[in-house]
Amino acid sequence: MRRVVFVLLGLAWLGTAAAAVEPPQQVVQRLVSVIRSFAPNGAAPNAEAARAANALLDLPGVSQWALGPYWQERTPAEQQEFVALLEQLFAKVAYPKSAEFFRDLEVEIAGERVRGERAVVSTRVRHPKEGLITIDYKLHQRNGSWQVYDILLDDVSLATNLRTQCLKIIREHSYAELVRRMRDKLAE
Repeated sequence: MRRVVFVLLGLAWLGTAAAAVEPPQQVVQRLVSVIRSFAPNGAAPNAEAARAANALLDLPGVSQWALGPYWQERTPAEQQEFVALLEQLFAKVAYPKSAEFFRDLEVEIAGERVRGERAVVSTRVRHPKEGLITIDYKLHQRNGSWQVYDILLDDVSLATNLRTQCLKIIREHSYAELVRRMRDKLAE
């Protein structure tokens, strides 16, 4: 009898923990909201917004994907440095540009597909110059929460574009050159 009670309590706890996980659609809405909050010209509040946005992304996973086969060649310290550089570049370049893009646009959630630990949240925005744009957010569960690992803008993968750029620089030059260029971009 005691064993049955423990099993039932365990199942109830798991059900409560699973229910507490923020749904993928809400994660995407929070991400868009945080990105919209970025002030122009790199104002001080952007540091907090960057931390909030970075928490919604799987930047270690994106970093590993971006370096592809070269990830395993990096020492743990180099891997951490690459993730940190990518986080800083997102905060300095990607988030402010995205904020400018999204600032006056209404984001419409067009659908959500969840399959196990993976999900896609489809959105649409109507841009005055670009027309109707579809943006799909790919998420997976990591450490009990949903995190974005790729964004498809009109079916073009941002993670794949990042990977293509990184691998090209490494193949044509070196990993050190990639890191140098990332640091130079941050110094601008």
